Amino acid sequence: MLNRENVEVDDGGLIAEGQNHHPGAMGSVHSTPSGRTELSELPLAKARARGWGQISWYSYGPFVDWLEEQLNGGAMEAGSPNAVLNELLQLCGAVPPGTAGNVSALQEDQVRKLLDIYFPVHALGYNWLNSNLDSGEEVAQGIEAIIRRYQEHHTCEKVIVVTHSMGGLVARAASEASGARDKILAVIHGVMPTDGAALFYKRLVGGGFGEGEGFKGKAMGYMTAQVLGATAQETTPVLGHAPGPLELAPNQLYNGGRPWLFIKAAAGGTLKSLPESGNPYNDIYRAGREWWRAINPDWLNPAQVSDSLANHVKALAKAQGYHATLGNTGFHPQTYAHYGRDGGQKIWGTITWTATAMEAMRGGPGNLAQAWQKRPAQPIAGDPAGWSVTYQWGGRPTRSVDDGLNEQVRCEIMPAADPGDGTVPADEGAAGVSRANPKVLCVTAGHDHQGSYGSDDVRHFVIDAVARAVVSVTV
Repeated sequence: MLNRENVEVDDGGLIAEGQNHHPGAMGSVHSTPSGRTELSELPLAKARARGWGQISWYSYGPFVDWLEEQLNGGAMEAGSPNAVLNELLQLCGAVPPGTAGNVSALQEDQVRKLLDIYFPVHALGYNWLNSNLDSGEEVAQGIEAIIRRYQEHHTCEKVIVVTHSMGGLVARAASEASGARDKILAVIHGVMPTDGAALFYKRLVGGGFGEGEGFKGKAMGYMTAQVLGATAQETTPVLGHAPGPLELAPNQLYNGGRPWLFIKAAAGGTLKSLPESGNPYNDIYRAGREWWRAINPDWLNPAQVSDSLANHVKALAKAQGYHATLGNTGFHPQTYAHYGRDGGQKIWGTITWTATAMEAMRGGPGNLAQAWQKRPAQPIAGDPAGWSVTYQWGGRPTRSVDDGLNEQVRCEIMPAADPGDGTVPADEGAAGVSRANPKVLCVTAGHDHQGSYGSDDVRHFVIDAVARAVVSVTV
């Protein structure tokens, strides 16, 4: 179903509607649909025309509705600030929580300038299966169309782009590869996997199995696995043919270009550190029959369609091309960014396969091997590159291998242990976006990756960034 050539963005998604309340008989109250959104009370037809139906309302709807209200609902009423303006004025004299470096406090004149500008909030969905270079071209065209639309009756020269996660890669492509930079006043990035995230290697080799911590985290991990695939046998046919998701795997700049994939013996010692050449595409993603390779060719084509392997090779080349094009310098000059660092939102910054020697336990009819027992104190010798897979454990992040000396070894990916937002590790989130030399860089906590724009601190950061970005605008 998720063949990138057969899907397109749908603009008919949910837009939550508010209610009108009317007194009824004997003092009762009944409700009727209002025809407007819940918070900003934007007419539903206008919200849909602005693309709000192209995005997941669960993840982004409350935020875009709130942003519409905050940016356009502030006013002086009867000589006093209304509720929205009062909320905005509370930001004066402060910087967003978690602001890094020396940033001046927001001033009242900066906040009040927001009242002089109309900020219609639009949403641009994109096909996440495509390369972000292709999506960036479509977003660049969308920005141009939005500007033309308002120029019929208003002065409109540029837009402010707010991104989430992979959307940051799309916006960078629109700005720096598709010519939209001069049409963009500023880009506000949120939790962007600038150089990829090790989580996506784990999903390529082991699906969504075993993700999340605690009751809530494990429940979210289970739901994610149901959507994206619980095992690599389920994820590989989609992710292996889709440049967009492949562009989320760690690139050549991840971890400062140093190894991030380790094979260690349970008894102690590192057996291998990858990528060895600094090029994960050759050492990890294009690996031949090495058991740690990201894509198992045997799982790439369950439908037995033609040219499957060739399509995967093309998709991987396109992913590599994205990061080659936008690696070190592909950022808008007016960039603002936030990322998450939360010790309760553990994620993989690096990934470790732990190799444990196994011993067959014998017994039963014919003295056949009935089970295996771990021998963690047993040293392991030899180069893991020479090991061959004997069992894949249903596409989960576990492999049984033969070490070439007729000894069985079990390799398992260790649980996530690094702080972040549950998807992007904090250290990599900071390192990647810091190359943009952001005007304001914030580190936040108390939210997961998908729900970041529900955080009050993140919302404070967004309004603060908009107010700073429009200082140069003449009204």
